[in-house]
Amino acid sequence: MSRRPLVAFLAGLAPYPPPLIGSSLRIARLIRELHKDFDIALLCAADVDTAVITENWELGKHLTRVVAVPRPEPLGKRDALWGSITSSAKAAVITTLPGQRPRIFDWAWSDKLVGATRQALGELDVEAVWATRFWTAEMARSAGATRIIVDVDDFQGEAMVRELAEGPRFKRKLLHQIQAKNLVRYERRLLRRFSAVAICKEEDTTLLENGSAERIHVVPNGVDLPDTVDRSGVSPGELLFVGTLSWGPNIEAMRQLVGEILPNVQETFPDARLTVAGRSPTPDDVRSLLSRPAVELHESPASLTGYYSRAAIGVAPLLRGGGTSIKVLESLAYALPTVASSIASRGLGLENGKHLLVAASNRDFAAACVRLLNNPAEARALGERGRQEVLRRFSWEAAGVRARAAVHSVLA
Repeated sequence: MSRRPLVAFLAGLAPYPPPLIGSSLRIARLIRELHKDFDIALLCAADVDTAVITENWELGKHLTRVVAVPRPEPLGKRDALWGSITSSAKAAVITTLPGQRPRIFDWAWSDKLVGATRQALGELDVEAVWATRFWTAEMARSAGATRIIVDVDDFQGEAMVRELAEGPRFKRKLLHQIQAKNLVRYERRLLRRFSAVAICKEEDTTLLENGSAERIHVVPNGVDLPDTVDRSGVSPGELLFVGTLSWGPNIEAMRQLVGEILPNVQETFPDARLTVAGRSPTPDDVRSLLSRPAVELHESPASLTGYYSRAAIGVAPLLRGGGTSIKVLESLAYALPTVASSIASRGLGLENGKHLLVAASNRDFAAACVRLLNNPAEARALGERGRQEVLRRFSWEAAGVRARAAVHSVLA
């Protein structure tokens, strides 16, 4: 029996323990799918020990090697964006030079992960590296890897340029703008540094410099599809928001929900209430925000099935964020009628009014919620159409086929 190729999988997050946020969920599922064709050595930065992952994660015992290093300490004054003016200026100058990696994300850089990767490359017959986000790909490069697939679930340069242009003035703004423009240039040239690029959505191909189409692979996000859904116990008036409780864009979305959207819904539907379920830790100001009447917080629940089954509407009023929203897909997989912002629904190819409702403002968002709460039959039909579309297009198995094809093409 011939030996299977060995792929080193580098990640800035661990695929265990649950509940998994969007990025770590993608990591866990892609490892599972890649393992169908390849042996895997997992190298990650984590808040848990290697033994915890190996012994408790269902796939941990089947991997060739698992190494979890502690996550990097905060950079403080050395941070390229919010450290000292000197650090920010130095980062702006360095990233202007040809061939330099961006320093914006040095907070994620781990010399320990570089060392663990170098050791794995020396001891194992690694034939390719799958790296989540470009900074782990740069760590693989620093460790001496050559065949590297960088999995970019989100291109952040243009979004940063846009946010800085629209935002208020502040002391470091010019330095941030320089770094953002250099990040755009770096992202466009990824194929100059790595063997292949995996992206979440087809439209992101326009963000890459023209290169061989065989080196660009669309590997969309997926969702764990429940075999059946039970909507018999729906709680009328219950809105559900799911997301990591400490992530900035989610905090902004929760402020909108509690401060504007929920009160507007209650003007027409007084019994409306909001349930928030997500991974902790929960910042003190968020905990205070969610302690208001008609709002209920559930931190790090073992399963979200009960929440999706009970809620009347899923809500995702994100104003910013990257990649594609796994939580929107998950909501629809449970046939939960969903209202989302254009940011939360982008890149999914879902049709407004057919698979979900897309709202452009907080008032429109509240009106869409009221519309569904007042028309249960319409809500049920919307949720079912959304589920069927997710079943058709967004399984992790389908994403896995594309991920394995990307590795095979690099090995070839």
